[in-house]
Amino acid sequence: MSNYVDTVRRPPRTLTVDEQALLLRTTGEHRRGFRDHVIFSIALGTALREHEIAALDVGDVSPDGSRVRVAFQPAAHPAADCFYVYPTVDQGLAPGNHTDFTDTTRMTEFTHGQVARFGAACRVFVPLYRQMTIGTYLAPDVEHARLFDLAFGDVLAAFRYYQAHYDDGRPLVLVGHSQGAQMVERLLQRVFDDDPVMRARLLVAMPIGGDVEVADGSTTGGTFRNIPLCTSAEEPGCVVAFASYLPEGVRHPWPGPPAAGHRTACVNPADVGGSGKKRLSGAAFPTHSSYRDHMPGGDWAATPFIVVKDFYTAWCVDRPDGFRYLAVSPDPPPGDPRKSPIELDSAIWREQLGRVQLGLHILDMQFTQDDLVGLVERKLAALAKRRPGSSSARSDAAR
Repeated sequence: MSNYVDTVRRPPRTLTVDEQALLLRTTGEHRRGFRDHVIFSIALGTALREHEIAALDVGDVSPDGSRVRVAFQPAAHPAADCFYVYPTVDQGLAPGNHTDFTDTTRMTEFTHGQVARFGAACRVFVPLYRQMTIGTYLAPDVEHARLFDLAFGDVLAAFRYYQAHYDDGRPLVLVGHSQGAQMVERLLQRVFDDDPVMRARLLVAMPIGGDVEVADGSTTGGTFRNIPLCTSAEEPGCVVAFASYLPEGVRHPWPGPPAAGHRTACVNPADVGGSGKKRLSGAAFPTHSSYRDHMPGGDWAATPFIVVKDFYTAWCVDRPDGFRYLAVSPDPPPGDPRKSPIELDSAIWREQLGRVQLGLHILDMQFTQDDLVGLVERKLAALAKRRPGSSSARSDAAR
């Protein structure tokens, strides 16, 4: 296993298109090979090719309405590793697991849209996994559990592969959305929650749009025994979790009310530990997609993303049944001529899917993206100050 200095000097290179194709063929043909080689390293922030860096540039929409292109700046020497699990991309209505990896377009696009810009703070590792289809969420509990376990087996195998081949001791950031958040929750339970050594390695976990619960009046005691919800932006080893909805909420939110004596986790990335309204520092929206028309700014933006800074306000809302959610609403400063690139009056944000309403689910990580990346950076900065030999640590010791 290489040490940190060696990795900085010889960063893992990005896989070429031909190498990715070979990997996919191998994993598709051999069951054992799939489990052994399921992970592919995008190595964002250390080994991006020039065109890949350009693919993360943003069109920054300023408060005066002007637009400017901002080049993405990957971390030159990433101090953390981010392990990301993408959401449900298989829209098959029949219960089952996704097994066809000949086309990874949707996995790649969600990775690009949700976590690629985390490369400003960390190396990003993304496992392919035999996730559950969307139809599995309507299956009987026993069948759902069986299919979930198979999907999680791939995620766990990928994390073990990462540990064996890439892990050099950097702080760990776990990120997942929707089904990916549930995979991250299970990974935390299996690998981190009862292991003080692994908990010490955890910088922050971000199971966004999942189903994290805590005991009433506590930051633990529900989904996790020992890993708490974050109560400050600088706190390490904690969880940031939320599901976003319009301020009025919906009647049947997913996954529904928590168990008796519990409440749903809601940590506002713009105001960790707070309870008031706070403007989100930057909402980042992809501008083009091969599977979804009319992306924000797609008709005018020359960049793969647009970022709208200090425009949306977010706060946590408590329902009487214990369900908590992150309310998001346009709230531009006085005189700000910008309009929301997302039509939040659309009925889509109130539609019911089966027995539930998902609200702003597909935009959970877009509204909050700059704040989430900023949290990783702030936690890393705080961790560096506490390390032995730092000026802050010497000052604390003197006191």
